[in-house]
Amino acid sequence: MLVFHVKHAKRKMIALTSAVVVVLCVVFLLPGCLGKNAASSDPINAPTTAQQVAYLEQLGWQVSDEPLETLELQLPDDLKADYADYCKLQEEQGMPFSEFAGQTVKRCTYTVTNYPNIERGVQANLYLCGDQIIAGDIIATGENGFQSGLAFPES
Repeated sequence: MLVFHVKHAKRKMIALTSAVVVVLCVVFLLPGCLGKNAASSDPINAPTTAQQVAYLEQLGWQVSDEPLETLELQLPDDLKADYADYCKLQEEQGMPFSEFAGQTVKRCTYTVTNYPNIERGVQANLYLCGDQIIAGDIIATGENGFQSGLAFPES
């Protein structure tokens, strides 16, 4: 009788261990497989000005050592209403901007000094939530202004 009881407890332990392993796999692996699209990448952390400048330089931009402007913004709860085009631009770059609706973010604006064929009026914006860069763009101010992603333009 004692042997039967031990076998029964062993089966329960194996079944319980198997169930725990399955639950852990579902909790930790499935969200990673389903939650990110192919364009997404690992978070980019750049809490300091030097790290932000280094990130922009890594992309090919020459920028001022200090931001031209830094400000805090409260993003609306519904980014699709007013920021649909910007969300699309960020999604194409693999940036998670649309995931931060309703959050307070910081925008750091740098002067770009090497935009091809444009000497002045080009700026790089980085949006951060905490230490993470969640969005970025290049803008040209003035009459022939434009906005583009952070990729350095091909000549």
